[in-house]
Amino acid sequence: MAMPRYRPLHLCLLILVIYTTPSIGLLNGTELLKAACNQTSDYAFCHATLTADPNAGGPQALAGDLANAALRLAQTKATHAQSLIPVLLQNATTSLDHNRLQMCQSSNNKAISQLSAANNDFNSDSLDTMVEEINTAARATNDCLNEIQDKGTHFSLLATINADLIKLYEICIVSTRYFTVEDLY
Repeated sequence: MAMPRYRPLHLCLLILVIYTTPSIGLLNGTELLKAACNQTSDYAFCHATLTADPNAGGPQALAGDLANAALRLAQTKATHAQSLIPVLLQNATTSLDHNRLQMCQSSNNKAISQLSAANNDFNSDSLDTMVEEINTAARATNDCLNEIQDKGTHFSLLATINADLIKLYEICIVSTRYFTVEDLY
């Protein structure tokens, strides 16, 4: 099979486009934070979350700092949900609520396991695997959220935590789109 021939003019135009197109990887600090948060479903949540972290919200922040902050906070929130579910289970008044919470407990355990694996992969620069693990954690968290959302006020705190977790997963994944070589070392 013959390779297509490119005319010198085409190559020059391609090179010109490559060198004149701004690279998202060149952003850092506030510009990076704004660009990443603009790619999420909840800019205000993303911005407030990341600016609260001194590493992610600082003027020299890299995409890895944003992803790391979101991942750490997701692990903290997932652990909070893990401690909340047994209390809710103990207070469940119907078998349907009990079954919903057991499903949430299983989903939360899966999410925590996936977040731990994602953190390990983040620290070893296995970004593709990390993103897959975060997506798996997001699906597990969403499964629980779908079970409990709008099912009563006794689920409201867990529903809020899960909704925040999904936003944190999104921030982490969006941040990886901005990674440069500097983020890997």
